[in-house]
Amino acid sequence: MAGLEMRGVVDEPDDAGRRAPPENRNNTWNWDKICAYYTNKIVRIQDANLGYLYWGIVSLILIYIQVVVFHLEGRHSMQEPGIGAVITKFKAKGFGTDGKAFDASDLRHPIIEPSGAFITTRRITVKGQRLGECIDWDTADPCPCGKGGTCDATQNLCQVRGWCPSIGDRNAANPPAGAVIENITGLSEAVLMITAGIGFPSLGAKFHVAGSMEGSSQLHKHITVQEVLDLADPPLKLADVSEKGCIIAVNFFWNCDLSWVNECEPLLSVKRVDDGTGFVQKRAKKRRENGVDLRDATYMYGLRFVVDSSGIGRQISLVPIVIQIGSCLALVQIASKAADFLMLNMYDKERSSAYYRLKVKETQDYADLQERINLIQEQKANARSDISAGVVRSSGAGAGVAFGLGAGGRGAMSSVLRGRNTGARSSSG
Repeated sequence: MAGLEMRGVVDEPDDAGRRAPPENRNNTWNWDKICAYYTNKIVRIQDANLGYLYWGIVSLILIYIQVVVFHLEGRHSMQEPGIGAVITKFKAKGFGTDGKAFDASDLRHPIIEPSGAFITTRRITVKGQRLGECIDWDTADPCPCGKGGTCDATQNLCQVRGWCPSIGDRNAANPPAGAVIENITGLSEAVLMITAGIGFPSLGAKFHVAGSMEGSSQLHKHITVQEVLDLADPPLKLADVSEKGCIIAVNFFWNCDLSWVNECEPLLSVKRVDDGTGFVQKRAKKRRENGVDLRDATYMYGLRFVVDSSGIGRQISLVPIVIQIGSCLALVQIASKAADFLMLNMYDKERSSAYYRLKVKETQDYADLQERINLIQEQKANARSDISAGVVRSSGAGAGVAFGLGAGGRGAMSSVLRGRNTGARSSSG
């Protein structure tokens, strides 16, 4: 024998045909595959209970989106906090117990305050204060005293350097001798003139002014002090708050839907916010007489009106509508999950198994397929190495050695050995 010759190892004819060189896919584009459309496969389960559960949850979700999200909360529209502005004017006449008359310049401090007004109802004036050592009735620190203070043994309070006699929070009910107390009456007919407005820059350039719409209330434009107190929650009487004063919040709340009409009016809210502690301002005016510094201190109780304008503007917009529709579609998945849970877990075993087979498709285990392919490729590499080393000679008949899965089936290791020509058979014989 001239040498050993390995006969050609080939697959079945059908395998050989399948192993033809693939076409050059770069030459043509398969647009059917590139632009393929993927869709979900739907299984229709004819079960009324599952339908009741699914459509019931879907209906609740739709009602929630329509009533709560769109109608009550207005999330289908673009919202913007407004920029508000107010101007408060005041005119009045008041009278003291000694017959004095007071006008707006005497009663309002400060004279100009756009966001509100302070109206004096009672004041205590201590004239001719001098620098010296006395009890500071704003703090009234008890003994022992710190640095710079001396103890007043009669009242067990510290005396410090300041304007004497002192007037403050601790002795306003019993002011020092010589203090002038003035109770101002006739303020129930004092008039407040309030102008309030708001703007929403991103929703339009218009500035909305309270009372500009036809048929809207004009009360705030010319309202008496007692009328404001009557609107408070709870209502107040001027006589009840004139001694210690109070803080009244007057709020204009705007809730404007500017989708169809570019007009809006506010809601007016009045409330006392000082918790009964009252409100007081302190004023002082210094002067010099005969080379001595003197001061007139005034302790003023009164009504502090704080006026504010704020609110929200809305306008229908496509962007929030799309967002809410997307959230609705996401919530609908809850209905599917609930129906699946009932179908696969809450029914009897036989019925649940039948539904499981309809819903779930189980595949074969292809975990060892790659291992088989790797083994075949390794055998081919070893055979080529043997031929190159001369252990096995190939003289024409084995020039095109091909290994495959063979007749033993896909994934088997058996192959069929056949000669490719008669010359190879005769030489081997």
